[in-house]
Amino acid sequence: GRVVRTYAMEESTYGTAGVLAATDAVRALSGFAINSNPRNRVDSPERHTYPSQIYRFTRKRTASFNFPGIFYPSGTLNTLPDHTPFLKNGMGAVTNVTIAATVLTAASTPAEAAPTTTAFAITDIGALVVGDAVLINATTGGRQVRWITAIAAAAGVAPKKLITVAPALSNAPILSDSVKGCITYKLATALPASLDIAAYLTSHSFEGLGCVVDNLKFNFDSNDECRWSASGPAQTRSRNAQADPATFTAVGTTPPSGLTGGLRVGAAAEETVKFSIEIQNAMALDDKPFGISQAQGFYRRGKRKVLVSIDEVQSNDVSILTLAEDTTDTVLLYQQGLTEGSIIACYAPAVELDVPDFGDSDEEMMRSYKGVCKGVAGNDEVYLSLA
Repeated sequence: GRVVRTYAMEESTYGTAGVLAATDAVRALSGFAINSNPRNRVDSPERHTYPSQIYRFTRKRTASFNFPGIFYPSGTLNTLPDHTPFLKNGMGAVTNVTIAATVLTAASTPAEAAPTTTAFAITDIGALVVGDAVLINATTGGRQVRWITAIAAAAGVAPKKLITVAPALSNAPILSDSVKGCITYKLATALPASLDIAAYLTSHSFEGLGCVVDNLKFNFDSNDECRWSASGPAQTRSRNAQADPATFTAVGTTPPSGLTGGLRVGAAAEETVKFSIEIQNAMALDDKPFGISQAQGFYRRGKRKVLVSIDEVQSNDVSILTLAEDTTDTVLLYQQGLTEGSIIACYAPAVELDVPDFGDSDEEMMRSYKGVCKGVAGNDEVYLSLA
C-alpha cells in the first residue's frame, strides 16, 4: 500500500469508465479504500427437517469508497488542484476567474468613492459574479480572501465596477492595491457527476465506478496541513483496473499549514487550535427498481447538512461562548496560507453554534463547539476558495 498510485476523473455517463490519464492523478493517504460486494449473498430463511443451511440467494451489488488526502493547492493562482473532481462533485460547482484588477479611489479618473472595508471600486470586474472569491493584497493587512456579495456600477465605465465583499477586510484598501480572481467551489442543488476512481499497486489494481461524494470534510489543525476526505456509495468495483496511466502527474508541492492559519468568528480573530467543515450531501443510489442488479444513477434523498467544529483552549475569552449561548448566527472565515497560489479559505455566512460541554481537568482544558452552517439565499451555507 505504500506505493499505490490513485487516479480520479468525472464520469460522462454514470457507471461508465473514462480513459484515465497521468493528469488525473490524486494523492491519497492511508485509509484509501474502494469496497464492494458484487453478489451480497444471503441465507434462505426456509426450514428443513435438519438444522442445516441449504440455499443462499444473490442480492443487488453494493460498493463504497473512502478517499483521504492532504490538501495541496497547486501553488499557481487559477490552477486547479489535483483533487478537484472530489471538491467540485462533493459541493456542486466551481468557478475559476482570471483577472488582475486594482483598487480605485477619489484620486482616480474619474473619481470613485473612498474605499471601505466592505466596498470599493476596481478597474476590471472580468467574469466575476456574486458568490465568487477574490484575493485582495491590501497594503495594510496583506493577502486576504473575500467573497463578492454585490456588484454595482462605478463612476467609471465598464469594466470598472463597485464591489461589496464579505466578511469585512481588516483595513480598507488603498489606491492600486491588487484584486485578483481565484478558484471558488460552491454548493449546488444537484451534484454534477459521479467519479471513476482507480488504484494501481505493485501486484494488482482495482477500479471503482459510479462513485458519488456523499460526505466531504476538511480538517484544519494549528500544527498540521489541511486534511480532506471524501466518501460515499459506488456502483461497483472491479479487481482489474483499466490500462495503467503509468505516470503520475500531481500539482502542488508545498501545502500551507496551520502555522499560517487564522479563524475569524464574526468580526474578531479568535485563537483556536482546530477547525473543521463537513458537508453531508444525503446522496443515495438509484438501485431500487425491478430488473437491475446494480445502481443506474444517483439522487439527493434529503436535505444537505453542513456542519462545523471549532476547538479552542479554555480561557477568559468567552466571545465564541457568548455567541453560542445567545443562538446568534455568526459569520466564519478561515484562511490558511499567505502565499499567492497556496492559500485555502472557507467562508460560512450564517453559522449557529451549540453550547459546548465543560471539562474538568488538572491540565489545560478545551472548549469544543459544534454548529450548523445555515443557508441565507440558498446553496450558500459554505464556500471554499483557492487563491
